[in-house]
Amino acid sequence: MTTSLRYVLRNLGRRRTRTLVGVLGIFLTIALLTAIQIGLDSVSVSYTDLVAIQAGKADLLITAQGGDPMNPAAFEPAGVRAQVEGNPLLLGLSPRLMGEVQLGGEGNSHYAILIGLNMAQERKLDISGLTPDPALGEGTCAISKSLANKLKLPAGAKVGVGSVASGGEIQLRVETLLERQLILPQQVRDFVVTDEATARQLLGEPTRVHALAGAFRNPRSYYDARDLHRSVLRLKTAGDAIAADLGMGYEVRLPKAAAITAFQDFTSPVRAVFGVFALLALTITGLLIYSLISVAVEERIREFAILRTLGARRSYIFNLVLTESLLLCFLGVAPGVLAGSGVAWVIVRIVEFAMKSSEAAIALEVAPGTLLMTLGAGVLLSMGSALVPALHATRWRIVDALNPLRRGQIPAHPPQEGDTNRSLVLTGIVLSALSVVVFFVLPTAFFSGNPSLIGTVVLCLLLSILSGFTLTMVGVLPLVERLVLALCGWMFGHASELVGRNLARYRRRNTTTALLFTLSVALVIFIASLVALFSRTSLKLVEQTHGADIRMQSGRLAKEDLKPELARIKGVQSVAEARFLNGRSATGIAYDVVVSDLVGMKHLWIVPFGVDENLAKTLYTEQILWDAGDVTALTGLNRQVVNQDDSAKGTNNLPSVILSLAAARYLDVRVGDPVQLSFRLGSRRSDARFRVTALCAAIPGFKNFRARVAHATGSGVLLSLTNFNRMTEAAPAEAFQAAYFVKADGEEKEQKAVAGKIREAFDVRYRFGVECAAEQKDHARVLYWATQVLFGLMLGVAVVIAVFALIASMASTVLERRWEIGVLKALGLRRGQLFRVFLGEAVVLTLAAGIGGAAVGFTLAYFFILQAGVLLEVATVFTMPYLTFLATFAISILAGALAAYLPTRTLLHKTAAEIMRLES
Repeated sequence: MTTSLRYVLRNLGRRRTRTLVGVLGIFLTIALLTAIQIGLDSVSVSYTDLVAIQAGKADLLITAQGGDPMNPAAFEPAGVRAQVEGNPLLLGLSPRLMGEVQLGGEGNSHYAILIGLNMAQERKLDISGLTPDPALGEGTCAISKSLANKLKLPAGAKVGVGSVASGGEIQLRVETLLERQLILPQQVRDFVVTDEATARQLLGEPTRVHALAGAFRNPRSYYDARDLHRSVLRLKTAGDAIAADLGMGYEVRLPKAAAITAFQDFTSPVRAVFGVFALLALTITGLLIYSLISVAVEERIREFAILRTLGARRSYIFNLVLTESLLLCFLGVAPGVLAGSGVAWVIVRIVEFAMKSSEAAIALEVAPGTLLMTLGAGVLLSMGSALVPALHATRWRIVDALNPLRRGQIPAHPPQEGDTNRSLVLTGIVLSALSVVVFFVLPTAFFSGNPSLIGTVVLCLLLSILSGFTLTMVGVLPLVERLVLALCGWMFGHASELVGRNLARYRRRNTTTALLFTLSVALVIFIASLVALFSRTSLKLVEQTHGADIRMQSGRLAKEDLKPELARIKGVQSVAEARFLNGRSATGIAYDVVVSDLVGMKHLWIVPFGVDENLAKTLYTEQILWDAGDVTALTGLNRQVVNQDDSAKGTNNLPSVILSLAAARYLDVRVGDPVQLSFRLGSRRSDARFRVTALCAAIPGFKNFRARVAHATGSGVLLSLTNFNRMTEAAPAEAFQAAYFVKADGEEKEQKAVAGKIREAFDVRYRFGVECAAEQKDHARVLYWATQVLFGLMLGVAVVIAVFALIASMASTVLERRWEIGVLKALGLRRGQLFRVFLGEAVVLTLAAGIGGAAVGFTLAYFFILQAGVLLEVATVFTMPYLTFLATFAISILAGALAAYLPTRTLLHKTAAEIMRLES
């Protein structure tokens, strides 16, 4: 074994440049894959803490039926405690009180949300989530920094706190200025926290509470970051058991479980993407190792024959080649794992910054399974890549191996009768496997609704398409090479004829290099196209979600003069109101609306929105996806008023509605057709006929407008606010919800300032969630740049590995053709002319492979974006990454020049006699 290892080390040392190229390629691949896996593991392990930033630290919340943090409903806690406090799943419950109060100081006053806590119990259960943690003694309070800035109150100052329920005011000392709370939704900026006794006095609740927050016993048994789906199921089972004990009078919520579910839906496709990339990266690296080992075997065929003449067995030669591959991989894997851990630390810090998780730092999670998986991948990579060259080294007869040129003169054995056609068998197996996936797996995946399974199947199909396109392009690469040489041959002068001949002579060796470069460029262009699409559509998606510069929604109907108050705020250009119905009242009364054709053949439950005349001036109308009609349909909604008598008489003078495309396809109606809306408000029913004036696949700010028939149930209808009010006259105030859209003056900075003014004036009084599109765009930009960094690393590794393979291949070609180079130099060819020969071969090969890879990447990206637009029902436009495209050609030329220069920089300076000597 010592002799074999010494022989392998000597061979690696003889070709130091080639060995270094191989080690660097493996190092970069393993480092990147390790960094990605450790980063995902670290985020997953810490996510149970990170979700508390949005979901709160409590494992479960018990509230009265219909109660929520913005509209709390009080209930007696004694009955709940009697039923669940002995539950072995629960560690304990802590009472919470919430309500609206008014704080006064320095001559001004502001509304705020009051939070009353039992701090001793909250600390015991570790669920308060207040930063910094206040003591909250008698006569003290803690207020948010934003509220302190509005009231100009420093820590230690006195503030008057009053409420309608108490009918008076209590003077409290501001003990702490809070930076963050993990109890209410994060859009609540103005809040004050007191102890339980003070909150009861202010809210007039001597015994009742608004919520009971609980923590599970032994939470690690529920939050398994390695299997988030199982964690959600365990939490759901525990919550179901508690809800079953409490009965129908209470609601049990699992905020962390809901947040983890959202995270799971996000990370499952991400893991699938990185899994596919890992396969591609390992494939590219495997081809690199195969190229290096294959060339090394061809160079040492005579050495192996001599060893066998001296008594070495075929198995000994086979083990030598595998040992060389294993050692090459180990030299790249070991430092690659260490470097990947360091890169993972950087990735984790970037994710921390993007998620603003300073209060819950992400710990770097280096799992033994990750290290074992990396080492196993390295071993499998080295063994699999060297298997074919190792078999090739042992199948030569000794007489042929001693004189390799003689083998080319021996005719191949003709195929015998009964031999199998391997190509047809392999093609049939691949096609059958793909057919099985499409026929059985794909429908099951989509019907399951599992995002992880769907993402994995779709991306595996994309990987199959990518492989098929790449192999096809490599097959037609000789034609592309001839075209490139015909266009660029003048650059190489008389050497262009030799370039063409040499490319044909070394077609088999160049095929591996071309496959590497084509696959790498295709991957680069594909991902760059997706990133370009994301950069163009991410901000539009924000606009599509919000609908306007500022969007506010409340669970209850605001007073009538809210629009004028909003319009008086400096910076507000226009305000539009939209009203819609709650599905059920607090007592269970149903408020449903059904749309149907006039003959009653089809009926569909829909969500109607009553909108005012300012909507067209406030909304991002350029984001509306019109299937039929245009923006004038929005302004035309208010021209006709519902008249029950006219509808009964069948007059053509009907008020207009804008219908969701999904509903229109279900009902088989078009623009101009009449439809009937039936508002069923408890025991009352109100019917009227309307005329469809437009069909929309998407309207910004109204998520109910969809395109597919599968989404028809619950889709949206727009009608004028006047007609909506007439149709809902019988509904009580509790039946309505309201949304307000605000168009602000100026750019994003001014829009954020207007959003701040609205929060200060309205959000607490009307329980508004104020959403600013400019603020969300900032978050989208942070995520975009974090994605750019990550994909930049991935693309860099793919290109560098391909360049390394090209350099190694050209180095082997130069060494193999030393005798030919010496003869050409002896015949009078100058060093520059010889260099142009190798330069032409490398540049033509890389340009042809680059063109083929770009064509494959663009085609795959176009298919992906086309299908994504259909599945997601968003407007997507194929975006060509021009900079990446041009950079790819620049890299192709530079890679070719580098691959031609490095192997020839020393050799071409020698004389013809020195070159023709068979010494290294």
